[in-house]
Amino acid sequence: MGAYRSLYEKYAGKVFGLARRWLGCASHAEDVTQEVFLRVFRKLHAFRGDSRFSTWLFRVTVNGCKNKRRSLERHGRVDGDRFVRDRFGGRRSPDEELCQQALGNRIDRALERLTEDQRLLIALKAVDDLSYREIADRVGQSEAQVRGRLYRARKAFRAALEEAGDGISAGAALADEEVVTG
Repeated sequence: MGAYRSLYEKYAGKVFGLARRWLGCASHAEDVTQEVFLRVFRKLHAFRGDSRFSTWLFRVTVNGCKNKRRSLERHGRVDGDRFVRDRFGGRRSPDEELCQQALGNRIDRALERLTEDQRLLIALKAVDDLSYREIADRVGQSEAQVRGRLYRARKAFRAALEEAGDGISAGAALADEEVVTG
């Protein structure tokens, strides 16, 4: 029991953080974290040691997040408004909020056009600020493979971001509206 507790205490924060970023909701991330550790504790005997334990746990967490997302989509419980409120709520002026919301929506649309693996690599590098070596360890690939895949993911993201835009920036749209109405 003590070994299980030690594993949980050591990795629960990292599992929760990844699930929170992946799903955009703390309560769903808590569910996934519990499910991941239940699965890991039940299957610990099956861990062969071909990779580091953290790499295996990371893969179980990603799979748990994918399953949760599919479940939420199936049941239609994804609340985009709540996601935007949680992400931006109450920290900016209304104008800044509107600009950030437009940018956030544009980024979300661009990220939706990427594969799950591309989104994952971008999140690990941009959000978690992991080194190429750390990402390679987590996904079980060489550093060179990660560099190449991340380069292609960034390139795809830039292209998707351009496609997701409407040709004018949120700031320009606000400035035009103020000239018209004000």
